[in-house]
Amino acid sequence: MKSPRRKTRSDKFPLTLHPTGQYCKKIKGKILYFGTDEKKALERYLAQATYLHGSQSLIQRTSNGKTPLRQLCDLYLQYQHSRLRAGAITPKQYNDSIDSLGRLMSFLGQNCRIESISTLDLQNYKRKLQSVYSVDRQNLHISIMKAMFHWARRNDVLETIPNIGAIGTRRELGETSHCGPRQYRC
Repeated sequence: MKSPRRKTRSDKFPLTLHPTGQYCKKIKGKILYFGTDEKKALERYLAQATYLHGSQSLIQRTSNGKTPLRQLCDLYLQYQHSRLRAGAITPKQYNDSIDSLGRLMSFLGQNCRIESISTLDLQNYKRKLQSVYSVDRQNLHISIMKAMFHWARRNDVLETIPNIGAIGTRRELGETSHCGPRQYRC
């Protein structure tokens, strides 16, 4: 009788079932989760695998710490596109990201170096948004910009990011906080 061949690591399913019920994979020291459904989790992982396993470090090394805004936006949109293909975001969310980052690039300049973006530049961008858009659209544009910079920092695309905490989202007039009107302590 022929003995069954021992499975090697490459023959096995690439994801691990985490105790939380989600399929995950440890990549570059970080545990990444891909969902609870085995087929969908595998699809999400395969859609993002090339990026997650190293293409970002190659791009980071070639820029020598002087990343232009255009390159960062392109990287982030590639990441968002992989999330769109995996079903993690909707086509509208992806299109909003394209539109919003296009407006940011047209305001600051496509070749603007990330390290040269000042707090004043970001505040001027916010003022421009206020003159053109409703509060909801302003908040959307600011949130997308902040998400891109946070993503870049978390994924080691950038070592430092601009002071995005200096600009916040706006609330509609008349809207009260969860604490109630004119209460500042919760």
